[in-house]
Amino acid sequence: MDETTARTDTRRPKIAEIAKMAGTSPATVSKVINGYGSVSDATRARIEQVLSSLNYSKKPVKHIKSRNIALLIDRLDQPWVTAMFGGAMRYANRNGLNLVIVARRDDHGGLLPDYMQSLRRAKPLAVVSNTVDLTDQERELFASIHTDYAIIDYRGNAASAGLEVRLDNWTGGLEVGRHLVGLGHRRIAIMAGPRDMTCFQARADGCRAAMREAAIDVDPDLVCQADSWSELARLETLRLLSLPEPPTAIFATCDTQVVGIYDAAHQMGFAVPGDLSVVGFDDNEYLWHASTPLTTVRLPYADMTDQAFQLILETNDETDPNRKVLVPPELIVRDSTGPVRR
Repeated sequence: MDETTARTDTRRPKIAEIAKMAGTSPATVSKVINGYGSVSDATRARIEQVLSSLNYSKKPVKHIKSRNIALLIDRLDQPWVTAMFGGAMRYANRNGLNLVIVARRDDHGGLLPDYMQSLRRAKPLAVVSNTVDLTDQERELFASIHTDYAIIDYRGNAASAGLEVRLDNWTGGLEVGRHLVGLGHRRIAIMAGPRDMTCFQARADGCRAAMREAAIDVDPDLVCQADSWSELARLETLRLLSLPEPPTAIFATCDTQVVGIYDAAHQMGFAVPGDLSVVGFDDNEYLWHASTPLTTVRLPYADMTDQAFQLILETNDETDPNRKVLVPPELIVRDSTGPVRR
């Protein structure tokens, strides 16, 4: 055996490899190696057994237990940041912890150069992030500072891994459909969103399910492929309202489409909700005070953030590193929906 082969065979195993063998997360393995106490006895024993089989020697290290938790925001200009901050503060205050807010991206979408150093200095007990697009380098950082993390995922990306609190988008769409059907609407248009975000498909599918439940056919002419902004929604609404039988209601799968829908309805002389009921999804604050306050589905970001910290710090099921919590949405009825008049 040559010298290179010998070094390869005797290399110190990586934490990620140990985690895979033990069926847990790298952060949990790191806690056991470095003497942290927030690991269940069963999981600790399983990791210790793997370490022993690998002849992995733990270095005695003294640690000062952090009292910080961190909220990692992809961008501070996102409309749900305030609600997430409120949920994180609620958890921190309830448990006597310090909250650290860290922005991840700049105004141009690039990663901020010093945000990972900020996390390394804070050494938080837990990190909650509102992005599923974490890099391997970021995940390695969390493991190196003995920090578990959870994702708040409103998109419902089935391929995502790790601890996650996600919104039940399908049920939100179902509640929208039932609300409109209950008001007598049968010509219901659906303004879909980007194809690469599964949340929009789930919301639209939920609405279709409510229509099928009421034995209402979904007219393909009333299903629009839009994006998450207002201009394409405006153009699609102009087309819808020009049909020989225009819809009596439109379900916008995100609130940002509603600005375009309102504009097109005004342009075509359709009163909201007299001639056209409109429902959104997100409950963005800027539409609370529109000329016609919007009926919409609320994403409970404050509660989701609180639950994400609970998932990390108050559960001991390290045997399932991909635990998911599904949060039910809430339909908020305001002035933009009403009974059919025609």
